[in-house]
Amino acid sequence: MTEHLHSEAAKYLEASRDDQIHWLNTRKWFPYDTGNRMLEKIEAMIKHPPTHRMPSMMLVGETNNGKTMILEEALSRHPRRSIPEEEADQIPVIFITMPPGPELRRFYKQVLDKVGAVHRPSDTTANLESQVLHVLKGVGTRLIIIDELHNISEGKFTQQRQFLNMLRFLSNELRLSFICAGTKKAIRTIQTDDQLANRFKPYNLPEWKDGKDYRRFLYFLESTLPLPEPSNLHKSELARTILTVSERTVGEMVSYVKEATFIALDESSAHLKPHHFEIADYTSPSRRKAEAEQIAG
Repeated sequence: MTEHLHSEAAKYLEASRDDQIHWLNTRKWFPYDTGNRMLEKIEAMIKHPPTHRMPSMMLVGETNNGKTMILEEALSRHPRRSIPEEEADQIPVIFITMPPGPELRRFYKQVLDKVGAVHRPSDTTANLESQVLHVLKGVGTRLIIIDELHNISEGKFTQQRQFLNMLRFLSNELRLSFICAGTKKAIRTIQTDDQLANRFKPYNLPEWKDGKDYRRFLYFLESTLPLPEPSNLHKSELARTILTVSERTVGEMVSYVKEATFIALDESSAHLKPHHFEIADYTSPSRRKAEAEQIAG
């Protein structure tokens, strides 16, 4: 009986160990209230009619607390597509990971690489900017996502200002929106520009708490685990253990459950048991940090 499993997960019950591991490591979206609300807001931004002042969003949260998960899901819902009557493929959403430091040429090259546009290493910043404007108009880009925006703080203040001015310029010229994601460092940087601070509405991803939304999240997470019997994580004391050990961030919760599942598969266990979590190859973020500091001396 596999009613507890997602239909895709059920296909891996009899699969090889390698295939099961590959499935567990494959990107998935697990519905939860905050994430669903953010996706609804992103969808509204993509559909927003072009205006002189496009809405933008600043997604703030601690490391591994679901920012990238939400953004990747938004990207997957708006893939590159070919339209016969258009000369170029349409690319409504572009996803960029902010490089270390706010260097304009590097950012423009990233954008052009994402859409598959050819450019020369010797191109000046002005040439790259002109090409970005031309190409993004042609491919119908409505939204640019910039993850890890806190990396902007690695640059000098003048570079940060230039980068922020560039965001405002592209939004004005192309009538598109931006979603920037990062830690609190990122929002502090945005706040140094009054105009951008007014455009970028901040949304905080809080740490998780035990409750209905968390238990429902565990239910969906468990439905993707290729185990023949239900573990009922959402009903058991293991739910509190997972929340505590993972230190209340969604990415860590997924990693912890996944590592316990590897043990269960190795033992040919029909479902997850407490000892699978006890011996799982998982270390909490604070403990990883402490161990790294100890090694570094």
